[in-house]
Amino acid sequence: MPRLTSRFFVAGVFAFAALSSSLVRADGDVRDALFSAYEKMIQSRCATDTVATDAKGNETRSTVEFDTISRFRVSTDQASFVVLPEGTWMRSGEGAWTQPPIDMSAMFKRLLPSTLEEARAGTSNVKDEGMQTVGGAKLRAISYDVNTKIMGIAVSSHNLVYIDDAGRIVRSVSDGQAMGHKTHSVQTIRYDDSIRITAPD
Repeated sequence: MPRLTSRFFVAGVFAFAALSSSLVRADGDVRDALFSAYEKMIQSRCATDTVATDAKGNETRSTVEFDTISRFRVSTDQASFVVLPEGTWMRSGEGAWTQPPIDMSAMFKRLLPSTLEEARAGTSNVKDEGMQTVGGAKLRAISYDVNTKIMGIAVSSHNLVYIDDAGRIVRSVSDGQAMGHKTHSVQTIRYDDSIRITAPD
């Protein structure tokens, strides 16, 4: 089983934090837009591509594909994981898929918020940043700060999410700190109804 380095773990915390940080507490129209966008995301098959850069300029890339919130595949520079209700599989590089002796699914699931209130707690300074152009598309931008705990680790971040015309979160930028590490993360969310996550052959 490949060793999960501290840099990968911290990057993983930030990647999942960026995904779950769409659940924020705000007022009026800003709140409505965010919760509607989040509902669309968790009810859709989607993939998140994240590039996390640490204070030394080292990049960690990861992709998470969601069939449902409990059926997903994680791919990083070091390893890949398939997490299903019936079990977890992993492999290093292009090696063979194996089932680890420890419950990896529990670790990944703890990176996701267990309740709406848990994800909303600690969010402050929510601000509608208006319409912005990203990659030629006009998107609604909303910024906010988050102070929370993920797997018992204190995580603080300043976030900016972008919502498209269909009311979906399609991009997020986060500057966060956890375990004494600072990370800048850029995440792109792709919606793809063809995504299916099954046990590896």
